[in-house]
Amino acid sequence: MEAILGVVLLADKVCILTSSLQVTSDAHKILEFVGYDVLEVMDLSELLTERDIQMILIYNSSLKVAYEWVREIKTETDLRDLPILLMIRHKEYDILLNLYQIGILDFIEMPAMDIELISKVALSIELKKSRERVENLYRELKESLNLANQLQKLMLPPSIDLKSNIWLTGHYVPSEVVGGDIYDYFTTDGDVFLYIADISGHGLQSALLCSSIKSLFRSAMRRSDSIVKAVNELSDSMKTVLGYNYITGIFLKIKPNGTVEYLNCGHPNIIVYDEARFEEMKMKNVLPIGMFDYVYSDTDIGTFSVEDGKTYLLYSDGVYSGFEHTVMRGKSSSERLMDFLDKEISGIVPEILPFYIESRLHTIFSDLPDDFSFVCFGKAEDYCYYGDYDERINTSERPMVNMYNQVKKYALSDGAIILLNNHGRYKTLLGKMVEIGYLIKELPMSVSMTFDDISVMKLFI
Repeated sequence: MEAILGVVLLADKVCILTSSLQVTSDAHKILEFVGYDVLEVMDLSELLTERDIQMILIYNSSLKVAYEWVREIKTETDLRDLPILLMIRHKEYDILLNLYQIGILDFIEMPAMDIELISKVALSIELKKSRERVENLYRELKESLNLANQLQKLMLPPSIDLKSNIWLTGHYVPSEVVGGDIYDYFTTDGDVFLYIADISGHGLQSALLCSSIKSLFRSAMRRSDSIVKAVNELSDSMKTVLGYNYITGIFLKIKPNGTVEYLNCGHPNIIVYDEARFEEMKMKNVLPIGMFDYVYSDTDIGTFSVEDGKTYLLYSDGVYSGFEHTVMRGKSSSERLMDFLDKEISGIVPEILPFYIESRLHTIFSDLPDDFSFVCFGKAEDYCYYGDYDERINTSERPMVNMYNQVKKYALSDGAIILLNNHGRYKTLLGKMVEIGYLIKELPMSVSMTFDDISVMKLFI
């Protein structure tokens, strides 16, 4: 019902719970006169059987009894969200205070003035309907954001992958339902292309821009194998939609021989991990995409080679957000991150870095205020891989092949991924949507971890 100064457009149902029909009869007549559908009951149990009520008026000669009625309605019934107006003959402030605390909206002193009764009832019902509209909008928005979250996850490559002879793992954590980070890895003519990018800001707008980056960059790389040309094309295409935003990112081209060309557009440098310690790579660094209309050239390209036994970790600067609020005299947030990695993470098998680091960060900082992503990669010489209907086995070790075939039997769905890497002193088994519990019993010397649907084992076989 919409009501303006007592003019009722649609009949809303109002219930009067009263201990005296005689006392509340005038209120009943006034509300019926302006068009409300009014129901009077003298017993709380009778009220609880009613449906489609928009609000409740309560009168009892004893405010203590009225308090008990309100308390039961607000705590033990399906009518707890309805607005309640109390009708009273005299004020008992201590009880009124308690009534406000348990949820009455207002009170009316009897005998009530017509305009006061009508306006307070109309306002109460309008507030209820407004709240319901907001709740419905919020529910629809939440459903839309959840859909956007699922779509953003679908844009990301598999969290475990093998491209040519390069293994890759990646993990993304938005600060809200959706966020402004994106990473991708794919192959073209045997070369592996890998990038991680971060759009300034976070939320829905940044998430929508992320979808553009992936499609534009992949499309550009299909036309040219030059990172410079692809990033310049990406920059030109994004000018009209970036507005005041800009994009930081590292874009890599990894050749089959392990040579890497990179373009670092204002992004944090790659971190190198040798299982004993972490070290920040010295890299060329140029302006972010979308800043000052900068045009990238071949002189901005840097190079390095993927070394055996080394893992290369890319990350977005949202990971700094937790360290910016910690007190370590004389150290920047990036230096604090390196200390954290050396003290908390070193010794962990390389493939699980994105998942393990995120887990440790949330243990230490609870909620981080910014989106962050991790991608790491390394060279695989001996491996067994299954995923996305692709299967590759590159090892001469029969026990390794036998274990891989055994694990494959425990895949839980068509989306299962298995990666078995040989690190010499040990082997690493990663499985997504794979049951590896039986292996834990058969291999007591192994070390296992689980992160959502990803399981990891360090095997000594």
